[in-house]
Amino acid sequence: MVGSTPEARNVVWVAEQFVELTVSEVRPAVPLRTGQEAGLVVLAEMAPPFRTLRIYIGQPEARAIQAGWWGTQPARPSTWDLFISTLEVLGAQLERAVISEVEEQRHFFAYLELSHQGERVSLACRPSDAIALAVRAPGQVLCTTEEVLAQAGELPL
Repeated sequence: MVGSTPEARNVVWVAEQFVELTVSEVRPAVPLRTGQEAGLVVLAEMAPPFRTLRIYIGQPEARAIQAGWWGTQPARPSTWDLFISTLEVLGAQLERAVISEVEEQRHFFAYLELSHQGERVSLACRPSDAIALAVRAPGQVLCTTEEVLAQAGELPL
């Protein structure tokens, strides 16, 4: 697993088993605490037992994920659209977006696995950015580890 320091998260190509996820719900405004709202994205495991991860994020990030998930083309490119376009121009690929760690069942960490001319690199990022990029990338791959699902996954009702 990727180490807990920012430096370790930026340069390690992780070779481990992943559980593929899909975005199953995005809500730009949900109550978080009294008088405070947040965005919510729900990621679902694509195979039994179909656990979900509920990740609270910023409202602008939730709107960005929702726009990418729906395939909405903005009049001007967002930061996430620019990143995907930059990868294309450079001939690089987003191999996968990984929800890599969770602390206290609510603080999630993520990284991107990129490849370019046979070289691979991992870049630390916020989970909301990883998801926003994954929903925009061709052949999107969004995943997590069994450990994250064991710690924070919820079984369907």
